[in-house]
Amino acid sequence: MPGRTPREAVEAFLTPLQDTLSCVAKAKITLSEGGYTTVGRVHGLTLNRNEAVKPKGAHHLLLRVQMQYEIVPVDEPGRDPWRVTTRAYNHEVQNSSGEGVVSYHWHPQSRVKDPHVHLGHTQLAKDVVLHNKLHIPTARLSLEGVIRHCIEELQVKPLRDDWDPVLATRKADFEAFRKWNQSPPAPTVAPKPDAKNKPRRPGKRRSL
Repeated sequence: MPGRTPREAVEAFLTPLQDTLSCVAKAKITLSEGGYTTVGRVHGLTLNRNEAVKPKGAHHLLLRVQMQYEIVPVDEPGRDPWRVTTRAYNHEVQNSSGEGVVSYHWHPQSRVKDPHVHLGHTQLAKDVVLHNKLHIPTARLSLEGVIRHCIEELQVKPLRDDWDPVLATRKADFEAFRKWNQSPPAPTVAPKPDAKNKPRRPGKRRSL
């Protein structure tokens, strides 16, 4: 969401994330140095200085949240001049020992550019097709989507009764201002050539 200054843009970016996290954990978002004001640099975002938080739930899971973002100018008439764009994320659900259960990754500057998930080795049997080094492709995920998955599928207990509308509202806000599309446009299919104008296959030239 845009802001009149870099700081306002960062604060508008952080508020929905803090609301989202409050659905499952009491955690403070921490930023790398200059994260509120420095333009032209990729900044880091973590929870509690990169300490995993402990949501309540049947499986005693841990949650680690890491993001990279940049403060960029807005070149759109009628909008505030600054906004924040996400450059990468690494969100991981861990078991009580700190071992990965499922990791949600997007790091487009590395070898694997597309968003994907990893399954933790603790969740896999020996001699299986899937393993914890495999990149399983996904769409780009919002933090709201990750938190909803934790609650609805991984039995994490929400801390607030209104978690469902909060996540729905914050996801809608996120989608309204994002600069990327979940669904890429359908590929253009070239029309089949008319039979009358179909080019001939080249053959051998005969000597005259």
